[in-house]
Amino acid sequence: MKNYFKYFNLLGLAAFVLIFFNGCETDNAEDPIEKIEFNIKVIDNGGFGKIMVNQDNQSIYFFAGDVSGESNCKGGCADVWPPVIGEVYDLQLGSYLSKNDFSTITREDGQKQLTYKGWPLYYFSPDGNDQLEEPREVLGDGRGGVFHVAKPDYSVLLGRQPVSEGEEAVVYLVNDRGVTLYLNQGDEENISNCNGGCATVWPPFQKTQPVIPSSLNANDFEYLNRNDELGPQLSFKGSPLYYFSQDEEKQGVVLGQAGGPNQTFFVVETEEQ
Repeated sequence: MKNYFKYFNLLGLAAFVLIFFNGCETDNAEDPIEKIEFNIKVIDNGGFGKIMVNQDNQSIYFFAGDVSGESNCKGGCADVWPPVIGEVYDLQLGSYLSKNDFSTITREDGQKQLTYKGWPLYYFSPDGNDQLEEPREVLGDGRGGVFHVAKPDYSVLLGRQPVSEGEEAVVYLVNDRGVTLYLNQGDEENISNCNGGCATVWPPFQKTQPVIPSSLNANDFEYLNRNDELGPQLSFKGSPLYYFSQDEEKQGVVLGQAGGPNQTFFVVETEEQ
């Protein structure tokens, strides 16, 4: 009889242990470690229109000095402008955005920085202490005339780099992917004299709705009609704008500087604000 009761006591103990551990597993299943998704989306920000933000609605920025596609914001610069670190395959994207426009570059410390249309992405930390600006704020826009809030629909942006050997960096016009724009000193005000074969080498910059960074003045841009089917052509301060075919639409390339038969084509410099 004693062995009989001993057997059932052992059986009961085993059942208790089994129920205890099953309960622990159930509790763990109901309380998983929360995974925070990394998100980039587009929101409407009043006068700025559509801007790009992260999952916490903190604004994202472009830097004109990165026109080559590499990050030139390091050291103290990166304290104030922390890079957006991540991997494309981890991204959750909102409307207006395509993963085809995103990539990464590797920074000197080995971190992967996200890029959009070839532009490395940054946040803004006003005090340079890792504390980012508040959600929906755009306090970093226009800083030095070279940092601008990221938008998905820019048609014109600013690049900054030396464009001639041995000279200082200049700020100049590029398209949304950092491809250089040029003016022709042989043109007249809002009249293009680059036609036929010239327009094959120097294709007109065609945009029907310019979206520009805040450091530029919308009144400086106009449309002009051409005598061919290559318009409407956008002009800046009366100068018709062109690409250079030998730049091959590559980001940050400036092979057209002082180009043309009479060396009349130059990058379109702007005044820093």
